[in-house]
Amino acid sequence: MTITLPEKPDFKSVPKPVRDKVSWDGKLNRLTITAPLTEDETEALKASVTSETAAATIVQAAEISRTTAIEFFQTPAEQGERLCVPQLALRVQGELQLFDDPEVLDYPWELSSYDAAPTDAELAALGAALKVSEGGEIDIDDGGRVISRFLPELQRDLGLVYQPEHWDQVRLATWLCRNLPEPSLTHTSKQAFVAAWLTDLLHRDGFTLARANLQKFLIRNLLEARIRELRKQAVGKAFQQVLFGDDAATRVAVTDQFTFEFHAQAYAPSRDYDGRFGHFDFRRHFHGRIGDFDSKEEFECACQLDIWAQRGRIQFWVRNLVRREGSSFFLQKADGRFYPDFLCQLPGTAGRLGPILAVEYKGADRWNGAEDDRLIGDLWANLSGGRCRFVMVKDKRWDWIEAKL
Repeated sequence: MTITLPEKPDFKSVPKPVRDKVSWDGKLNRLTITAPLTEDETEALKASVTSETAAATIVQAAEISRTTAIEFFQTPAEQGERLCVPQLALRVQGELQLFDDPEVLDYPWELSSYDAAPTDAELAALGAALKVSEGGEIDIDDGGRVISRFLPELQRDLGLVYQPEHWDQVRLATWLCRNLPEPSLTHTSKQAFVAAWLTDLLHRDGFTLARANLQKFLIRNLLEARIRELRKQAVGKAFQQVLFGDDAATRVAVTDQFTFEFHAQAYAPSRDYDGRFGHFDFRRHFHGRIGDFDSKEEFECACQLDIWAQRGRIQFWVRNLVRREGSSFFLQKADGRFYPDFLCQLPGTAGRLGPILAVEYKGADRWNGAEDDRLIGDLWANLSGGRCRFVMVKDKRWDWIEAKL
């Protein structure tokens, strides 16, 4: 039910349940009522305008909304449809399990195989921290002027020539190992790496045991970050070998044994789409709520999907949510998860369920950085035996999506 009003309602004063039932077109000064308004809701909406004409128009439209004008619309989910998306599964010790953590990959992880020497960035961090530690004093002289005195070079130099009692290189290395919790490593491996790293550091100009002791907390942080990065590299290498190696089909599978189902109760966007990129009467979104869009182009992509759905080329679709546990479909990567923007249920034939199409829209500025997303999306589709399809789109190339329908 759409009406023209002489003024825009003050939506800030309208309760959210009422706002959710209406939309406003500022260009045409039109208010659209998308769901029947109760008498109390009508009064709340009526109070948001000042003119008697606008108030009377709202009351009349609300009355019609409760009787004959509103088409009682049901979403695919409300009609009893189901949306189940096959997930990536990994074969571990002969059995398939959901691939949702790269740590389950079997990868070689031994620090001794890496170069245990401080990197240029680590040395720069130690040097910068030493300069910051110089500090200074700020005072006000007799004339009220701010003056600064930098005396700590002497204090720093005294600290660097001081040999800590009962501390030697072995004790410092032991302290570092004890304060580097990494359960995936053996103590021997960690100890050998830390000792070699510290030995290399102490052989460099300007680095003494006194200075290393002075900066031991920073050194611990640098070593922790280094070990974390090396472990990340090892996981990434194993990820490539397992998922994209010659025998990937024997290790990874996409079957209906592991599926993600979009439940109405679990679909909980952190922000619903509020019309900021434009208004569109979405008819084939799986749920009544629609998660917000990141850009106008992404919104236009959703509009195109709904147009195809209204023409029967797509059965229904859903705006996938990002990092919403229990509400999102994802594909696991070595360094995170990929959440495609849209999941579409395509029409089936002869009583059989149609394929699932995953659509990701990428701005041209982010296209080159999305290579890993394209790889895992294509792998998911290729391993599904025709059950799944994937496409990544840029520059409003809707024909790329159409080719997958």
